[in-house]
Amino acid sequence: MSQFDPAAAAATILAVRNGAERPADLDQTPPDTDAAYAVQREVIAGLGQGGAWKIAMLEGRHRHTGVMPRSEISMWGETRPALPKDACVEVETALILGADLPAGSDAAAARAAVAEVRLALELVSSRFADRTAANPLSGMADNFSSAGIVLGDQIEEWDGTLEGKMDLRLSYDGTAVEVTEVAQPLSGAIEFLVWLADHAEAQGLPLRRGDVLITGARIGPLPMNGATEVRASAGSAEVSVSFA
Repeated sequence: MSQFDPAAAAATILAVRNGAERPADLDQTPPDTDAAYAVQREVIAGLGQGGAWKIAMLEGRHRHTGVMPRSEISMWGETRPALPKDACVEVETALILGADLPAGSDAAAARAAVAEVRLALELVSSRFADRTAANPLSGMADNFSSAGIVLGDQIEEWDGTLEGKMDLRLSYDGTAVEVTEVAQPLSGAIEFLVWLADHAEAQGLPLRRGDVLITGARIGPLPMNGATEVRASAGSAEVSVSFA
């Protein structure tokens, strides 16, 4: 990182968030994951308080995380600003912490810190012109293209519900979308939460009560194709978002 400037990279990402044209990539791409995390820290410093984290896979093989600002967490039914035409959505579950979780926590402590689980949508919209063409480490620096989390209803009896598929349904503007659901077991999310407690504290962003962790896409990412309302459900739990 001796010649890489995380602040300059973050400035490019923040400029796009403020309306600048999306570039093909960063002028200088992060040389490694430590550099990408350094950019994430600079971006969060520019956006304000953190408060949300996502499980993400770098190049589909290596598990990492992206940190998102609390300002990009909304409750279902709200209307959000329109996203670019290439935006996508993922249907996920979100763990909500009911207690701080310090570094060094074990699986039992991580499990006990989870106060509730909600059905959720992750909005995916890169700050680059084509997220599939940008350098993967640039995408990681851009918080893995996350553009927001929409929290839905609580999932009852989530200990058992989350271990397998949830019979999820998805619709755009009232029309059902054909989907393929992938299981994201709770055990994997708790394992990740143990790792995240150490990582978050090392980043100067320790896990606090009220923080949100989305646990990996059960559906998606799927292009929204200009939809003005996205809705998902699993049993009696629902989540939806509309776009201006």
